[in-house]
Amino acid sequence: MLGMIFTELLELVENKYGYEVVDQLLANDQLPSQGIYTAIGSYDHSELLVLVKQLSEIVDTPVRQLVSEFGLEIFANLIDSHPQILANIDGSFDLLSKIDSYIHLEVAKLYPTARLPHFSFTKIDDNHIQIHYRSRRPFASFAEGLLLGCGRFFNEKFTINRIAQATNSESDVIFDIFRTKLESSKVRTDGRTHG
Repeated sequence: MLGMIFTELLELVENKYGYEVVDQLLANDQLPSQGIYTAIGSYDHSELLVLVKQLSEIVDTPVRQLVSEFGLEIFANLIDSHPQILANIDGSFDLLSKIDSYIHLEVAKLYPTARLPHFSFTKIDDNHIQIHYRSRRPFASFAEGLLLGCGRFFNEKFTINRIAQATNSESDVIFDIFRTKLESSKVRTDGRTHG
């Protein structure tokens, strides 16, 4: 798994819960990397699960909720790090329709060893889509958070219903997404909102 996911998680934990909590997480003796992460490194996804499980116990919040919140918060950072992704994109659903056909191709160029999940996009109507998420890793809640972050980035509210496709609802799920455009803020040209 990409090191930047680990470094972003630890930064989010520090901002939300403080450095003491980060220190507790990194002191875990179940981490093969000994809690030493770099943005350009690559680490086993099981370490992320260990970190999130421990964080869940420390802050008394369900793992699924923490992972979804992390996806929500990291979305804008990913776009900021790779602004070229927004070239020729016409809104949130357009971006989501190009996850496998464009975005993951660009990610693979930057990170050739990345094992990316698969996303199938189906448009139901202008404000309703379905995305089928399949992965060898149990991170559907992270993907759901990224989807919510995409909606927020484009000043839209996404209502997401999850439809499990397998016993492990974190590895194979359909996200049934309805969007509502928010009127209270204006969207800047980079997709961010201001009041």
